[in-house]
Amino acid sequence: MISDRLYGLAFEYKKTKLWKTLIDTEMFAVKLSDDRIGYIAIMGMAGEHCALGMYIGKEGINSFLTILRADKPYMTPFEAQEIMSKQNCLQCVFEGKEELSKEEREEAKKYARANGIRISGKNAYPHFLKYQPGCYPWYLQTEKEQEDLCEGLSAAIEMSRLLEKKLPGQLGLLDIGRVDAYEEIEIPMLEWKNGTYIQKKIKLPQLQPVSWPKPESCNEIGIASLKKIKKMSTWECEIIQFPELVQSNPQEAPVFPYVFMMVDPARDYILPVPPVEHYLDAPEELLNALIEALLREGICPKKIKVRDERTFIFLEDFSKKLKISLEIEEDLPALDDVEMDFLRHFSMSGEEEMEELIGAIGEIMQEEGLSPEDLPPELKEQLEMILQQENLPGEMKDGINQIFYPEKKGRLGKSDFRTVKPKSN
Repeated sequence: MISDRLYGLAFEYKKTKLWKTLIDTEMFAVKLSDDRIGYIAIMGMAGEHCALGMYIGKEGINSFLTILRADKPYMTPFEAQEIMSKQNCLQCVFEGKEELSKEEREEAKKYARANGIRISGKNAYPHFLKYQPGCYPWYLQTEKEQEDLCEGLSAAIEMSRLLEKKLPGQLGLLDIGRVDAYEEIEIPMLEWKNGTYIQKKIKLPQLQPVSWPKPESCNEIGIASLKKIKKMSTWECEIIQFPELVQSNPQEAPVFPYVFMMVDPARDYILPVPPVEHYLDAPEELLNALIEALLREGICPKKIKVRDERTFIFLEDFSKKLKISLEIEEDLPALDDVEMDFLRHFSMSGEEEMEELIGAIGEIMQEEGLSPEDLPPELKEQLEMILQQENLPGEMKDGINQIFYPEKKGRLGKSDFRTVKPKSN
């Protein structure tokens, strides 16, 4: 149940219309009551996603910066989906009533009636969400999360008051998206002290280098069994995020699992490795799934080619134990074909997610001033393949056509800091 205080602050924040003054990369901070730092992004100027997002601590702000600094125009659809699922924040979003569950609508209406508030118009209902890396946006689960979001909304209301008298630049607000990733900058910070807000400055943490998950152990009995199998073939491999959600516990957020793609070009054979949920925090789960799949099929690779550093690090110790040659090679045509087929299959079973992704690509192209010729060849091929499908939904077809023929349509897509909407809980 959402507290009255959180509802009250959400409706008060909505009155400020702060999103008409600040863009989502003009960030400010708030020192929370437990001394953690909440970094606040105000979303909504583009008219698509009206929300306050609070990224708490170094992990939270690093997720924001990861998305902001990503080289999005040159990502494959799998990479784009994964980067957009890295958000780590709390959000107060204003939605239409159809986006909320019946219980959420009734709860909001009950508070509004009791406090003389009329809920009307587009995106009038406050919706409180938690974004976790690799997960679907979910509802708040603890009182502490509600308290944190209350403090973020309260700080945003104070910032709106300050902006009534001063311009953003005069308060030290700047567009961090236009600042070099390695330049040290300061942003405004508000701290509640002795019944009032004090204005301070804080250094914005810099984007942290990627640390890829590396298995610390594995099925050693399985490794011993693989040593007895004759090595054969050169295999092309990559770890990718699975395009469909899974949910083991109805009380927990659904997750995007990971799958190990492994292809033998000589035999046009794909090793059936099942997806796993915990690759990010327990990469051993994925490695053991790979070992079990190899044993089940009676296969041990002679050589493995991987597309990226992540997959190389994942397989490094495994390959040494089995004396398998391991190298990075970006051009892996057999793997490209398999992933395009994989994408085509899930584009039909996950239409909403694919429409979101296509819209994001179109928006990025417009923001970066890119033409269709600037797209990576692999991405163009994947989009063309989707466009050729029979019974393709009209919105998806229009979205791809707008990417290839931007002069025929207007603006596409949604904010970088919006992902797929959560299902009703």
